[in-house]
Amino acid sequence: MKHIKKILLALTAVAMMVVLLSTSAFAVSSNSSKKYVYTCFGDSVSAGYGLTGYNADYGYDKYYWPTIEGSFPDIIRDTKNAKIYQFAHSAYRTTDLRVLLDRSFTGDSMAGYRLPSVNNDERNIDWNKVEAYRDEVEKAVKASNLVTVEIGVNDSSMPALNATETFSDSLTSALSLNVPRVVKDVTFYGALAEGEINAFRLFSQNFDAIIQGIRNYNKKCKIVVIGNFNPMKDYKIPSGFGLPIGPFVDPIFANQNNYMQNQCPLRDQYTYVDMTDVKTHMNDPESPMYGADFHPTYNGHRQIANRVLKVL
Repeated sequence: MKHIKKILLALTAVAMMVVLLSTSAFAVSSNSSKKYVYTCFGDSVSAGYGLTGYNADYGYDKYYWPTIEGSFPDIIRDTKNAKIYQFAHSAYRTTDLRVLLDRSFTGDSMAGYRLPSVNNDERNIDWNKVEAYRDEVEKAVKASNLVTVEIGVNDSSMPALNATETFSDSLTSALSLNVPRVVKDVTFYGALAEGEINAFRLFSQNFDAIIQGIRNYNKKCKIVVIGNFNPMKDYKIPSGFGLPIGPFVDPIFANQNNYMQNQCPLRDQYTYVDMTDVKTHMNDPESPMYGADFHPTYNGHRQIANRVLKVL
């Protein structure tokens, strides 16, 4: 009887061990097969500008843009076998992205250039389409367990670019004596100048609202904030003096990065990833487009993807 009792105890122990191991194995299996749903917010870097397949004429009335092969969102998607919601649009500023994540925010006089507009008149935002756009963003963020945010470089550069884009249009209006349009443009350029002055001050406010907007929709997803890099860091003006221009623009990106990494009151809600020394056509002598474009090369996109994947 004593031997039988020992055997029964041993069998009970073995049975319990099998149950425990089975449960543990199931847990490991469940975690390892975690399905990634990935939402990407960003500007031309995230949109894959300059890579093969990028369409410079893709419309701003479209909510989702293509994920370009070889871009860092594409690499992350493939590595994690993820479903991706690609909201990165070239030239987006923090102001434009905030409009999509903060339903109380109406943007500024330039928001219509990168958001849906009425009859392609960039001075008039199509708010019905924006509301539908916001719905898509909300749905995507709620479904995601990974969100990347790469934004800010255009905050100071886009006002000047927008002025250039509208210059010829304004001149044509003036020559045709279209007084109402000229007056409208004068108002626009006044707001443009003010926007340039306030660009750095507004960056922090918009960035905070972007992070808060994501958290309002999803309390648990991992947010990865991608730092801004100086694409001209090692570039010199091609002249006899070889004047470096990187130091002149370093403070712009340094201030933004310092805010995102150290000063944002919501910095415990996301993981910041530094992007120092990312390879771009401007700073990579091996690029066939060396000195001609500020965007990452394929190697640069791989660098970004690797740094993001490292923190997942």
